[in-house]
This record gives sequence, C-alpha cells and structure tokens, in this order.
Amino acid sequence: MKPLLITLFILANVIFITQSGRDIHQLIWGSEPSILDQFDSEKAKARSEKKTEVLVDEYRSVDEEIRALEKGKGFKDVQDIQQEHQDLYQKKEALHSEISDRETKKREFRDVWIFTAYGAALVVLGTVLYRLRAVWPGLSLVIAGFTIFEYWASPSFFSGGAGAEFHALLVSKTVLTSIALVALYVVWRLVRSSPYETKA
Repeated sequence: MKPLLITLFILANVIFITQSGRDIHQLIWGSEPSILDQFDSEKAKARSEKKTEVLVDEYRSVDEEIRALEKGKGFKDVQDIQQEHQDLYQKKEALHSEISDRETKKREFRDVWIFTAYGAALVVLGTVLYRLRAVWPGLSLVIAGFTIFEYWASPSFFSGGAGAEFHALLVSKTVLTSIALVALYVVWRLVRSSPYETKA
C-alpha cells in the first residue's frame, strides 16, 4: 500500500506543479490581444465594450435592421443586400462572436467552481473513509476528487474574445491549482498519520 501511495503522491505533485506553471504563463501572456484585431474594427469595438447588455442591445438593433432589409426578398436580392451592406453584416458577426465567447466563459467559470467543490467534497469524504479504515473506497474517492480538481483547474488555451471573463477564469484556475496542491499535502499528512498506515 505504501509504494502505491508514494507513487500517487509523486504523480499528483508533478501534475499540479507543472499545471501551476501553465496557469501562471496563461495568466500573464494568455490573454494578449491579436495584432490582427486592428484590421477588424468591429471585432475590436465589440471586445472593448465592458457591458454585455450593451452588446446585446446593439446586436438586437442590427439584427432587426437586417431582417427589415431582407424581408420579402429572394435569395439573389439577399445576396445583393449583403454585398451592399457588408459593414452591417460584419458588425452583426462581430457582436455575435463576442457575445457567444462571453457566455461560454461565464458558463465555464460557473462550472469550474461547482465541479471543484464536488472534487473537494470527494477528497474530504475519501480521507475520512481512509482514516476509518475503509482504505480502498477512501483512496478511490481521494483519487477521483483530485482528478476532478486537475481537469477543471487546467488552464484554457483559447482566449478568443471575452477578455475580462477569460482573465477571471484564468485567475480562478490558478487559485484552484494552488488550493489543490495545498490540499494534496494536507491529505498526504492525514493519510500518513492514519491508524492504518502506522500499523501497515
């Protein structure tokens, strides 16, 4: 049992320490804007807007304008309208993309905290079971808990838009990786001092 625990402890350390480096790298350089953004003024304007509600209102207005232009028109006429009003369609696409990115990041931000809370609960329950000599169920829950931590605390590699949301997500994941590393050492100490380990 002891060699298995030592192996798992070393593997978890390797994962969380290397992940901390990735988190910090992403936090510093992961949300740099692309130099190509300067050539897409609509995208840059959408990304610079702080309030999502403003973007939604702009999108609604542009969408209504496009629907009015296309109403009752055939396929050829719609193509002509798209050529004539390219700026309007580009604005709609830029707004759509930025709003979608923000929604995705907000959902991920919520899920990160929900699932890591679940992972933490599994780690605590597993540690308690292990100390109560339900060794294999306890160890299984601890491993599952730290696996959830590792998955959800991994940094996001694709920033796209939603700069503020992406930054908040990276900060959360960096903090969670640090918490996971501290928790690993706490659990290691508790497992090492359990009655089962001292008798083994």
